[in-house]
Amino acid sequence: MKDLEQQYRDALDFAAKQLSYRALSTEGLRKKLLEKGCTEDAADYAIAWLTERALLSDTAYAESVVRSYARKGYGEMRIRQELTRRGVDRETADAAMQAFSPDRAQLLALLEKRLRGDVSDRKEIDKAVAALQRRGFSWQDIRDALAEYGESLPDVCD
Repeated sequence: MKDLEQQYRDALDFAAKQLSYRALSTEGLRKKLLEKGCTEDAADYAIAWLTERALLSDTAYAESVVRSYARKGYGEMRIRQELTRRGVDRETADAAMQAFSPDRAQLLALLEKRLRGDVSDRKEIDKAVAALQRRGFSWQDIRDALAEYGESLPDVCD
């Protein structure tokens, strides 16, 4: 059986290696450490050591996830869902979401991709709305984007 100091050192080495691959939340890292076979105490030690040295920060991690998913064209609900899935607590997620606002240009581009200028087919509009809802956009954002999209189309009725 390994002595306590060696267990702590092994947990810290494993945690540092995981963080070198990609950023993780505190909860995500704890889960990986426990899956690896580290004791609770060793996992707590590694997390505390990394946190004290600002090498592990849920705040920075959450902000990074928000930026990444916003850039990929996802809405607030989907981003919040992703933060929860990755083990970010609600308070940290709320703070990170303060900087988020849906990108109107992305919404309009997604509508253009789906509708291609044709707003006459109700079925296609419903499909576009459903696609945007799956991406996590609120009904208010979708409705505003639809209105703007419809206004941006040239009138074809002469």
